[in-house]
Amino acid sequence: MTALQSLRSFFGTFRAAVHAAAAVDMHRTPDARDLKKLGISQSAFRSIHL
Repeated sequence: MTALQSLRSFFGTFRAAVHAAAAVDMHRTPDARDLKKLGISQSAFRSIHL
């Protein structure tokens, strides 16, 4: 993996985490794409009581 690919992967994961946190802050379910990037299944996320 090149340095550029590592940076893209890092920032992609960071972006997904920010989007998921913002969705939760607004009392919404995060986008499926963001959850998948973070390694969280939608069913597992739904089982969390916020």
